[in-house]
Amino acid sequence: MPSRSRLCSLLISRRHSRSGSRLCCCAALLTSSSDVRGLGARRKGFPVTDARVALNRAQVQTTLHDLTTPVDALTPPWPGDQPFRRASRWSIEAGDAVNVDTVTTTTHIGTHIDAPSHVRSGGHSIDRTPLDACIGDCLIVDVRPLVGVSTSPHGFAPLTLVRSRIAALARGVGREASSIKRVLLRHRDAPVSTWDGQTPGLDPAFVQWFGDHGGRLIGIDLLSFDPETSKMLPAHSAAIDAGVVMLEGLDLTRVPEGFGDLIALPALWIGADAAPVRAVFRREAVCSIPTPNPIIPTRRNP
Repeated sequence: MPSRSRLCSLLISRRHSRSGSRLCCCAALLTSSSDVRGLGARRKGFPVTDARVALNRAQVQTTLHDLTTPVDALTPPWPGDQPFRRASRWSIEAGDAVNVDTVTTTTHIGTHIDAPSHVRSGGHSIDRTPLDACIGDCLIVDVRPLVGVSTSPHGFAPLTLVRSRIAALARGVGREASSIKRVLLRHRDAPVSTWDGQTPGLDPAFVQWFGDHGGRLIGIDLLSFDPETSKMLPAHSAAIDAGVVMLEGLDLTRVPEGFGDLIALPALWIGADAAPVRAVFRREAVCSIPTPNPIIPTRRNP
């Protein structure tokens, strides 16, 4: 019956801030059948136990963080690899009907996902990356305190320390560490502007442990899962064996630790060993709105 239905009005506004786009939803709910009947209920014969309308309000604020490293001619490629080059093929200023650019670069420039074929002959190419691994619930972990970033070269964050930090963050929101399918590890204080030959890579034991416990994706703000000097690439191999997607070259400098939703889809480049990614992290927060003064019917003098 209409008198027992729950009424909801929704106001959506869009705000923008330096940290990203914010979508703010304000929802007002009339929460009980007597509240829904409202002030006119007395006239219609319904019992009214409280003339005030109980108005529960909640504001859900969604912030979108762009984790993608900007790419231009100064973006450092792997030593010896093809740098990013953009050239104009057609130009409106030159009298052409349109502007068209030609881009030449490596598949591993900026933020990207490595396919197994990058390090293993016969491994599947980037077009076969499982997309469900690249979208969904995700945890950002700041591992800077766990590695010696003040020394050069510094080591990777060891399994035991990263595992303990993940467990602590999960407990803080009433979750089990085993429920986490995607994790992003922050190592840096600032985005990469020049080639860092001291990139430590990841602890292969952590990569294997994460995959063995149901993990689907590991993302890093480093340029590679393994250091430049590595020949055997053990962290890459551990990820492939465990079925973990390898997301590299993120910018995690503006996002604090915690849970959110990740969207990091690789370009559909058939047969390629890697592809660029636009990585976005969505985080929601619920804020209460002060309840307005109660609505009390005006009593008329007889």
